[in-house]
Amino acid sequence: MRIPIEIRGTAPDPLLFLPGMGVHPRHYVSGLERLARHYTVIAPDLSFGSHPRLPSEYAGYLACVDAVAARFAPDAPRVGHSLGGLLALQGDRPAVALSPLIPLPLDWLRQFWRAVRLQLREYAGTEGLRGVRWAMAMLANYAGMVLTAPEKLFPALSCTHSPVTPDFHPRAPAMRLVLGRFDQLYRAPEYGHFVERVGVPADAVRWLPHGHDWPVTRPDLMEAEVLSALRNGKPATAAAPPLNSGTARG
Repeated sequence: MRIPIEIRGTAPDPLLFLPGMGVHPRHYVSGLERLARHYTVIAPDLSFGSHPRLPSEYAGYLACVDAVAARFAPDAPRVGHSLGGLLALQGDRPAVALSPLIPLPLDWLRQFWRAVRLQLREYAGTEGLRGVRWAMAMLANYAGMVLTAPEKLFPALSCTHSPVTPDFHPRAPAMRLVLGRFDQLYRAPEYGHFVERVGVPADAVRWLPHGHDWPVTRPDLMEAEVLSALRNGKPATAAAPPLNSGTARG
């Protein structure tokens, strides 16, 4: 699988940025340009529109990310949003997970309803004009795939139902989680249970008064939180031991 790469900035320190599932890096352009003032930002394009076929399992996405990292930035910290946040936590470098997906078994109906609530909240303007634009872009993105290429969309989405085993533990040697208190995909107690179960230290978790997609709607906060995690203070180390578990090819 050939993976397009977007690179921004010329700073000596690299950073690997991992977008949400099926999302093109261009949707994060404001935040990435801000980060590019401090890092050389490398973002793989694993969007629905750029590939005739995408992985049908979580491990396939992780293999793609590891291949990109090995070629372009083997020592770079990993920053990711949503699915990208979960993938960042499973890398072997320090990770900053921005509203990451977490292993929470939900049936299709509940998952769909939570996604609808997320979109409605953004359409209502609770995340500002950027949130409205983002919601419109994601509706077009997902609806377009349903109508034109469902064979790409549904296998990718299915991997979110059981992306990891019940004994999941992040592989990242150090991590920071930045979560939204008004996240519609996960309730705060669900995130709290995940943090406690996998042994993430309390000082490695930050809560913001925003929804799931705040890294898109608040690029200024994304810059500030990433810099805080990687520069002002190192991401914290989890208490429990990890499990073994251009163009790049994945």
